[in-house]
Amino acid sequence: MSREVSPRDGATHGPLRAVLFLAVVIGAFAEVSTPHQRYGPLVDMLALTAVGVVGAAAVLASEPAAAPARQPDRLAPEPRPPAAVPVCRYVTAPATPQSPPTRPRPLLRERPTDLSVPRFGDGARAQGYPWVLPERTVQNGIAADEATVGAFTLRAASVIGPGHRCGEPAEPRQDSYRIGRSPDSRYSIVAVADGLSSAAWSDAGAITASSQAVTLLREQIGAVGFDGLDTKELYGRIAESIAGHASGRGIATSHMATVLITAVLAEPDANGVAQVWIAWLGDSSAWTLDPQVPLWRFSAGEAKDRTAAVVSNEVAGRLPDTPQLARERYLTLAPGAALALVTDGIGDAWADPAGNVNEYFANAWRSPVPATRFTADVGFDAPQCLDDRTAVVIWNGGRA
Repeated sequence: MSREVSPRDGATHGPLRAVLFLAVVIGAFAEVSTPHQRYGPLVDMLALTAVGVVGAAAVLASEPAAAPARQPDRLAPEPRPPAAVPVCRYVTAPATPQSPPTRPRPLLRERPTDLSVPRFGDGARAQGYPWVLPERTVQNGIAADEATVGAFTLRAASVIGPGHRCGEPAEPRQDSYRIGRSPDSRYSIVAVADGLSSAAWSDAGAITASSQAVTLLREQIGAVGFDGLDTKELYGRIAESIAGHASGRGIATSHMATVLITAVLAEPDANGVAQVWIAWLGDSSAWTLDPQVPLWRFSAGEAKDRTAAVVSNEVAGRLPDTPQLARERYLTLAPGAALALVTDGIGDAWADPAGNVNEYFANAWRSPVPATRFTADVGFDAPQCLDDRTAVVIWNGGRA
């Protein structure tokens, strides 16, 4: 059994070899420097050879001592965790053959703690669930825009509500908006539609209503001017478009039911005051904001009865069935003031006196904000606010 050479052995033998090697070198030097009568060259060669042999032996003898000194590092056992640190293992219980496979439920994500979206109270439980895609191809879950038309600054966003995006199966975003302008940019045009949740294809109805509204209002402005806008004709023609779309799909018109609110803003006058025309059918609403008063004020739309024990979401009119029930009104927008067209996903929260949602949005949107910030605000988290939410806000900057 061979003995392992320790680092101390190498440290002891090293100086001894050095002394012997030095003695041999000195003797060889003395021998070479001394003259010899006979065989002088032969004696010198033998002396130098002795020096080389002793030096090589010293070098070779030092390597075994150095190698074992490193060997314990390579062969050292891996350190074990301290006894106080528990070692966790995942144990899966064997499945019971008799139990039928269950459909996994969506996991509740940890609520965000940053300021990505404003949160009121405890928020809505559904806000934390993963987003699920609908079975059919639909419009995007989020849409946003920003624009400047003359003296007006516009921001728009539509976000699918928590109640629609995490269901099984998920539903499409049933809100839709469109923004536009007249060819000379003297008028800004806005349309916001909200498809009825009870209608299977209400998202298609809302898209048709909002896009047709902007197109037809642009035509009316060009034909009869701002003062000649005709609500009955406008909503009647939009109803015809939705009915034609339903016929093309082979479905009943009730499957594409939607409500709609529209607005046209004329360029401000010499005093910076803008004239606004608003028409609506259903519970989408228009709100105005005075920059000196931190509160959005209800200005147009179908107001809900807040005195009832349960606030009803039933609407008196809808497209394409009852376009004749559409109503209109004119109002003015002072310099620095803002007009908002919103679906009830936002309007209901603003109208609720119990919360501070209205006050928050009045301060947050006192002046135009970036479209990304605007979209995050529209995606707010509040208790029982599960519906889609859409807002288009126009700030009057005064004269262009």
